Amino acid sequence: MVVRYGNGQVKEKMSDIEKKWMDQLVKHKDLLFFVIISILGMVMRQQGRDCISGDMRGCLIPWYDSIKAQGGLRSLKEQVGDYNLLYQTLIACMTYLPGSCVQHYKALSIVFDYWLAFASALLVARLSGEACFHRKFQMAYAVVLLLPTVVLNSSYWGQCDSIYTTFLVLTLLFFYEEKYISGFVMLGMGFACKLQTVFILPFLMGLYFYKKNFSLSGFLVSLAVFWGSGIVAFLCGRSVTAPFTIYLDQTGLYQKMYLNVSSFWTILNEVDYGWLGTFAVILAVALCGMGLYQVMSGKVRMDTGEAFIKTAAGFLWTCILFLPAMHERYTYPLDILLILLAFLDRRYWKYAAVSALLSLTTYGNYLFESGSVNQWNGVIYVVAWISFMSTIDTSCVKK
Repeated sequence: MVVRYGNGQVKEKMSDIEKKWMDQLVKHKDLLFFVIISILGMVMRQQGRDCISGDMRGCLIPWYDSIKAQGGLRSLKEQVGDYNLLYQTLIACMTYLPGSCVQHYKALSIVFDYWLAFASALLVARLSGEACFHRKFQMAYAVVLLLPTVVLNSSYWGQCDSIYTTFLVLTLLFFYEEKYISGFVMLGMGFACKLQTVFILPFLMGLYFYKKNFSLSGFLVSLAVFWGSGIVAFLCGRSVTAPFTIYLDQTGLYQKMYLNVSSFWTILNEVDYGWLGTFAVILAVALCGMGLYQVMSGKVRMDTGEAFIKTAAGFLWTCILFLPAMHERYTYPLDILLILLAFLDRRYWKYAAVSALLSLTTYGNYLFESGSVNQWNGVIYVVAWISFMSTIDTSCVKK
């Protein structure tokens, strides 16, 4: 609408229809943003639907073919691949679906990408005291869903790290809300999906000594859930000890100090696992023990959202940085936790950026053969870790 004033000026004025339209957009901005980001996330993932990664070609497709040839669910009586029974059961279910197994693998992981983004946003909302679907919830959902490593992991790589990380985030959410049984159930589901869920245990032990309001017997719930995830395989003739033996076998599978990850051990370059493997495990345990001692001594608090998630990230980062035989994808949950922490306090964006960017370079190394990790990757990661851990001492001390 054009309005002419007495002084000869001509200005455009918003029409009533346009104003009503804009008012509706503003009124429903939260829903619109959520829907648009979700659609954009799916469009991004569709770009990688035809990418066949080395893991897909060398492991996932042959596993699928073997399980299908052995009769789908009937194949569960024997181990195929190196994942635990729950994921093997899901693969067996895929064999009954029409279409490409590549798309089935990716679709499963992409579904959990969305669950992960939602769970992460919900955790941010709870930790910050904001309502769901408000600003921080929306931004956390968008950043996690569109994070390049999250997109590459599921839709290009065909990997399943979003699955166990979703359960890990839900574990933290329920423990923060002191809904411990639900937290232990989620922890058990995470273990059923991937052994690397174990990296959250040092933090939970610290929380146990700090809170003093839940029992270690709750871990029996996690154990029961973990074991129960193999019920279909047990019915098909699998040994009831299989969930445990599979992970025991995995612990000795990779005899290298690091595998395409920005580890502390990259600083020593090509070092022999036989000389330093056990040393590295002891060092990581000792460092986590030092953190646990700080908690038990009352030097660290975890009663605020920032302190809670920061302590969890600190323990997780220590495990990934110093343990041997770590892979690039093991940094996946750490990247998520650091991003969530950054939404609680913007000072932590620098740590989230360093971790996410180093993870992205290792993804590029594997997926697109763009290079390899070197000593400087390890140096940067260690310096960032030292700086991050110092913030726990300075900002989480009890008054």
